[in-house]
Amino acid sequence: MRQVDVDDKKKKFGNPIVKFNEYLKSMTRVKLKDKVMFFQLLAVMINSGVPIIRSLYVLSDQNKNPRLQNVIRELAKTMEGGVSLSESMKEHDNIFSEAERGMIASGEESGNLNEILQDIAKQAEKSAMILAKVKGAMIYPAAIICIMMIALFLMLTMVVPKISNLFADSGQALPTSTKALIFASEWAQNSWMTGIIIIAALAGGFVLFKRSKKGKYSIDFALLYLPVFGKLMRQLMISRFSRLLASLLNAGLPIVKTLEINANAVGNEVYKKRILFASQDVAQGIPLGENLTHDEALFPPMVASMILVGEQTANISEVSSKIADYYEMQVDTAVGALSKLMEPIILVVMGGGVGFIVAAIMQPIMALSDVSSVI
Repeated sequence: MRQVDVDDKKKKFGNPIVKFNEYLKSMTRVKLKDKVMFFQLLAVMINSGVPIIRSLYVLSDQNKNPRLQNVIRELAKTMEGGVSLSESMKEHDNIFSEAERGMIASGEESGNLNEILQDIAKQAEKSAMILAKVKGAMIYPAAIICIMMIALFLMLTMVVPKISNLFADSGQALPTSTKALIFASEWAQNSWMTGIIIIAALAGGFVLFKRSKKGKYSIDFALLYLPVFGKLMRQLMISRFSRLLASLLNAGLPIVKTLEINANAVGNEVYKKRILFASQDVAQGIPLGENLTHDEALFPPMVASMILVGEQTANISEVSSKIADYYEMQVDTAVGALSKLMEPIILVVMGGGVGFIVAAIMQPIMALSDVSSVI
């Protein structure tokens, strides 16, 4: 076969394959640790005197995440056209947050971009550690609940039907608990598809509700006031707000712009609304600490007082950093306590469920044995 024919086939069939590969790369998730590594290495290379565009090309070649690899290369190409790094990142706002872009823009203006990049990496790393601890505390109970549901379904569809036939042949009146167990077994055997459809519909409705503005606010509000978990969520939001406030102020951003960015980056609609309200007051000359004193539910008096002292001493960034350190430690302690609290609760729930099933099965069996002993 002539080389020309091979090249023609490559042109004909190669493009769809390349497009499909690019689509798969674009669907790859960019993890927080990938971004941390990118910011750290970029800071090191810039500090070593390597031009930023050259640094981006090198990092693109070395990056193992296909999507981030393409994004970094696109950043370099955009910057070759005379666009700044922060402006280039706006095209990838689903990867680089507004807070990160704002800090990088400040670093470009002040000439200390490498230090800003290191600060971003440290902040992202701390956020990742906190989220990992919170998620880790949730994995154990979630896994136990899933195993319990699967075991219950198998018991209702495979074990209980055989025992219910024995009860039906006996002709005796069954206890209420046994009737409930048999009803659940029959429903699981005959209507399990309906159950899946109902669960899927509820899950879809929840997702649609969460995507709406009112729904997201309602869910975020409920998360802040849940028993046990609500206090942990509020501590997590305060630590994130304080850490970001310190980082943005250290980067040289004005306080009003810092609060606006912080509101969009904090990750909770209730706190977002409250912080935006605070930014409007600060723009009119009202101190941030004074504004926060009017909402003790979201910002405890200690936080408002420390920020007010920081404003009075022109040291708000350092004070905010200390607040973040304190609440990150509180979150760490709360997650550890939550993990210990969940274990006995799960054991009690499992024990109660198993006890109910055993009682529902054993009561009629014991009644049958009593009848046979009398005969």
